[in-house]
Amino acid sequence: MNPQIPALHELQQRDRQLTILERRLEQIPARMTELDEDLAKLEAMLAAERRKSEETRSFQQGQEHQLAEEEEMLRASRAKLSQVKNPRELNATQREIEATRRMATTRQDEIAKLKQGVAETEQRIAAMTDSLASLRGQAQAEKERLEASKAKFEKKIERLQRGRGDLTEKLPVDVLRTYDRIRKRVGGIAFVPAVKGRCSACKMVIPHQIYVHLRKGEDIPACESCGRLVYWAGHFPEEAEKKKKEAEPKASPAQRRPSSSE
Repeated sequence: MNPQIPALHELQQRDRQLTILERRLEQIPARMTELDEDLAKLEAMLAAERRKSEETRSFQQGQEHQLAEEEEMLRASRAKLSQVKNPRELNATQREIEATRRMATTRQDEIAKLKQGVAETEQRIAAMTDSLASLRGQAQAEKERLEASKAKFEKKIERLQRGRGDLTEKLPVDVLRTYDRIRKRVGGIAFVPAVKGRCSACKMVIPHQIYVHLRKGEDIPACESCGRLVYWAGHFPEEAEKKKKEAEPKASPAQRRPSSSE
């Protein structure tokens, strides 16, 4: 077998791991930002509820002040009853008392509703405060986990990159350039197995003569359809067996159960 084939195969395995790790590493800052945004949203909602509670309390205080004035007016009007001199003044004073009493009653009802609203808002604030504290704890734990994962990924990437350097030295410059160019173009996988006469990446048929050379392990041709470098899967039987098992459909419990005729 051409020694470049196992070297490229091992390089591709390392690059596959590198691609996975690099993508996971790229996702960490986005996840960090998402956690901060979730906290910021809940903090904004909590701040809005607190402003609403303060505004309602302020309005309630104003209503209570007006109620106190109306009650004072009501006491003054009742005191005037003993000083009326004729029926006309009596009727006017009684109308004044009734109007003031209605205003005071209406305002008392309004104040009761405001108090209920404040109580409900305070309940929401308490629940949101607890939720925010819980979310902060969860976010901090998640950030610590992400930081640990980041450090672990970076170490693995560094180790894989060192090993990659050892492998690239085994390959001719032109082969390595071709491999890297294809890998960049297709997004990671540049050296793929040919299985049953087809490219495993694009599933297109490989011409018979090229497939014969693949089986001999002499050349490293490119797939005429997708442009990836290809090798015969049979050169790495353990990998071929693994892919075969992964492709096999798993039997359901009913299918695994012995029939009565067995």
